[in-house]
Amino acid sequence: MAVLRRIARPLLATPFIAEAEHALRSPRPLATGTALRAQQLGVTVDDPLTLVRLNAAVQIVAGGALALGRFPRSASLVLAASLVPTTLAEHAWWKEKDPELRKDQQFHFARRVGLFGALLLAAADAHGKPSAAYRARTAAHASRKKAHRATAKAGGQLQSAIETVGASASDAAGGAGRAVSSAAESARAMLPGQ
Repeated sequence: MAVLRRIARPLLATPFIAEAEHALRSPRPLATGTALRAQQLGVTVDDPLTLVRLNAAVQIVAGGALALGRFPRSASLVLAASLVPTTLAEHAWWKEKDPELRKDQQFHFARRVGLFGALLLAAADAHGKPSAAYRARTAAHASRKKAHRATAKAGGQLQSAIETVGASASDAAGGAGRAVSSAAESARAMLPGQ
């Protein structure tokens, strides 16, 4: 699986890096489209050019991190988060009136949804190791079992100690009773007329 991850991560990062590089080189058409789509969605964008450049920079950094295997889960989440607004802004197929443009936008929208799903899978990938939540549950379960065994052992030792103390007290009481009886016998023997 390690080999598969080393191949799959750069492949998954490639479209983001390529699109971001294109956006940085020629942001004006994307900024115009973004402003237009945002306006259609009822969102006001003050500086779409900066927004496009910022999104491209985020995608290059996160895409590079994913491709290199550096913080791949976080990088995947960042890419997924950056994909949502760009997809809604650039591929709002439901707003298209022209059937050809609508079909084209549906295709690109579906492709982006697929990339989003792949990024979620990459974000959930724990390199074949159990998740932190699983390790915490397992450690808590092991601690409970250990505490239960220690309590049972301590309870057994306490029961044994109680039995030992009880037997010793019984022996001591029996010995004291015999001593008192012996002393009483001796005292009676010393009494006159006995």
